[in-house]
Amino acid sequence: MNVSLDCILLAADRKSPDPVANAAGVPCKSLTPIAGQPMLARVLKALEECSKIKRCLVLGPPKHAIAGTPIVSLLKSSWIEWLPPDSSPSLSALAGLRRIPENRQVLLTTADLAFPNPWVFAEFCHKAQTCKTDVAVGLIPYAEVAARFPRVRRTLLNFSDGPFCTCNLFAFLTPQGRTIVDFWRHLEQKRKHPHRLIWALGPNTVLRYLSGCLSTQELARRVESKLGVKVEFIVLPYPEAAIDVDTVEDLKLVHCLQDSS
Repeated sequence: MNVSLDCILLAADRKSPDPVANAAGVPCKSLTPIAGQPMLARVLKALEECSKIKRCLVLGPPKHAIAGTPIVSLLKSSWIEWLPPDSSPSLSALAGLRRIPENRQVLLTTADLAFPNPWVFAEFCHKAQTCKTDVAVGLIPYAEVAARFPRVRRTLLNFSDGPFCTCNLFAFLTPQGRTIVDFWRHLEQKRKHPHRLIWALGPNTVLRYLSGCLSTQELARRVESKLGVKVEFIVLPYPEAAIDVDTVEDLKLVHCLQDSS
């Protein structure tokens, strides 16, 4: 399938002041430089080079943060539309989805990816589109992340088919799939606590997760049963896709990795 997707790129700070932005001396985290370029510019370049992406809606940074910076010119590109960020990532995602016709498929990602890669975006989109599902979620095997980046600390999802790391790659493939954003809004403050996310699907689900019996396929079935949304977890063999810059420690480590590469 060679149908293009639109992209929603979340580029605003989750909280203010953001410690990564403070450490880098910039007004917004996504403007933090890595290898001499703002993270936002690096992600946009990778998306532009991805053959699967037709256009990109950028939610943030706020106008006062980018005023007088080269990012202003970058965001004037014909394939990019800037929108003011909302008060939370889920509300920003919802605002972006409202700007995109329901018959369009959408990739959702973030501007704090440390190693954005057009081929990773393309492979995830291709695999998502070949699934008969409403929503696709990218995962990276933890073993591969630990082997490639032994000093990086990531939040783990301990499923019975293996521990995984998230990678901030999501695809909304049907109008029904977009309804899961409302569920996301209720869970937004629990992002770093996987068992609490799973608790929302019922006590039996969380017990199976905590006992190591819950697989990704079973979780997908339970999401469909509760929310009426089909979810497919797509496992990608790219450990660098799991590295985002959430903390100052992440930023220091990414700089070290860049310097040694």
